[in-house]
Amino acid sequence: MSLVFRFRVTFEDVNDVERIIDVSAKNTFRDFHNSIQEAIDFDKTRTASFYKANDSWRGSDEYCTEPKPNARAAGASELGKSIDDPHQKFLYNYDAAEGNWNLRAEVIKLYKAEAGTNYPSIFKSSGIAPKQFVDPKTIIDDPSAKLFKEADSLIDGLHDELDNDDDEEEKEDEKDEFNLFGDEVDESEIDESQINDGKPID
Repeated sequence: MSLVFRFRVTFEDVNDVERIIDVSAKNTFRDFHNSIQEAIDFDKTRTASFYKANDSWRGSDEYCTEPKPNARAAGASELGKSIDDPHQKFLYNYDAAEGNWNLRAEVIKLYKAEAGTNYPSIFKSSGIAPKQFVDPKTIIDDPSAKLFKEADSLIDGLHDELDNDDDEEEKEDEKDEFNLFGDEVDESEIDESQINDGKPID
């Protein structure tokens, strides 16, 4: 009966995102690649490479999903044949030309394959993986993007209020500039007996 390797898969640059994936020793690196893509909701269409790593995460042997000089074919390489450490580590790079996503995969458990179970299989998921692509039409579906959008709207509103306050101050300044005789006079306070009716004063 085949062995199963339980891997912890994490992003190098994104915290609090973890996928636990069970992979049979007979599965290929391409199988593992497809499982990782499903687990993080990426599109599987770009080139990916696995690098066998040491305890310091330094990569060596490469297994690539596309033909590449000096790299082994991921679809023709069984995972079990490249694992010689109970805590074997692999570096996983996806879409190096554009997205350049870097993840780490480390064996955390070994057990015998269970009858009737298809591998690879996603055992556990925690954390929201980053989006591979950001579509402006759907970015509002991302809670964090929505939050930022609301914050931008609030900031724009504050700017508008500040601009309106500035306009009001300018109007007051203009009013003061042309009000040469001070504040408006209350006609009820005028003593009509002192009003000059236009006749010359002797």
